[in-house]
Amino acid sequence: MHWQIAWYHQIANFSFLPVTMPELTEVIQTTCNLHGGEFRATLTNYFGTQSLIFDRVEVGLDPMFHVKQPLFFHNSRIFKIPAGKAVVSDPCQLTVHPGQKLYFRISSSFRQTYCDFASTYNTKLTNASLIRRSNHLPTLRTTFTARRGWFSLAQVEVLSGTKAAVIEFTGDSLAEMGLISDELTEQLYLKYPNQLTVLNSGISGNRLLYNAPQDEPLYQTFGTSLAERLPLLMRLHRPKLVICFVGSNDLLLPLISRQAIKQQINPTDFTAQVEELFNLVKMAQSQLLFSNLLPFKLGHGQIHHSANYEQALTLRKLVNSELAHLEPFTSTATAVVKEDQLVPAYDLGDHLHLNQAGGQLLTSQLLPAVEEKLLSISQ
Repeated sequence: MHWQIAWYHQIANFSFLPVTMPELTEVIQTTCNLHGGEFRATLTNYFGTQSLIFDRVEVGLDPMFHVKQPLFFHNSRIFKIPAGKAVVSDPCQLTVHPGQKLYFRISSSFRQTYCDFASTYNTKLTNASLIRRSNHLPTLRTTFTARRGWFSLAQVEVLSGTKAAVIEFTGDSLAEMGLISDELTEQLYLKYPNQLTVLNSGISGNRLLYNAPQDEPLYQTFGTSLAERLPLLMRLHRPKLVICFVGSNDLLLPLISRQAIKQQINPTDFTAQVEELFNLVKMAQSQLLFSNLLPFKLGHGQIHHSANYEQALTLRKLVNSELAHLEPFTSTATAVVKEDQLVPAYDLGDHLHLNQAGGQLLTSQLLPAVEEKLLSISQ
């Protein structure tokens, strides 16, 4: 028996946009694909400057917590997380089955500031809701058109007798939002119960080549580059397959950030970095499935440096052309793209992201490529 990661969502650094609340209750829905008789949860305070205190952490089998158990930390119901640290709950004896949804209710009656933030748009597998009260239960909503955010809960592990294959779905908001990654995860979990687990380490705004710009608080939340993050993720999670959607922000941020305008990319450097990712993953005896760059469009009011806009659109095509020899997953060849534009019916509305229908359609064409990789790994 060993502890196996069953659910993971990347915590982003929101210390630049901290949220202070007089009290807090949040409910987070997670979905596991493993069988086990015990689990434990990891709560973080990586980016805060003071300790966080949660005076109630519970797990339920339904969103109304009709069936629930308290979680403990060192035999105490109080979870105190020092600044810059993470804590792991004591093991909780609760049988978990493949496809099981676990609901976490995390409350604090203390006024404190939260900086460790995660979110999703797809609410099928992961969902969240929060309120500024410690003695109320927020309601989970199931729409796909708004961000559902939460603080601190980063990981759930199950004590399992099965060694499940880990898939790391990483990159930028196309991964983080779950509109592609969770649709794929749902399909994989239905077909391969107790055989694999999919982790989400996407960060909205993340780039491949450069760390987050520092000229605006929002931009600062975009994190360190995937080129820096992926080696650490490989060591932490030891995935057998890495699925990566990243690169659009390397082209977009120089259009809107005054600092990033000095960080223009060229197709050769971009492709060279992708080749380094392939080598890194190969050395770890894993495989990489890298998507080429979907089309994007910005409104003129969003662009500070409009003279570079047409160049960015051209660069995307050149990058995709350079990537072709690496045999990426060609998202641009799927039905969500027509005449090198996102099809309006599959556009979230911002001309940057896919909506639920678009994510489902892209997933239907991504799944066979993923299964081919999994088959080659098993052989």
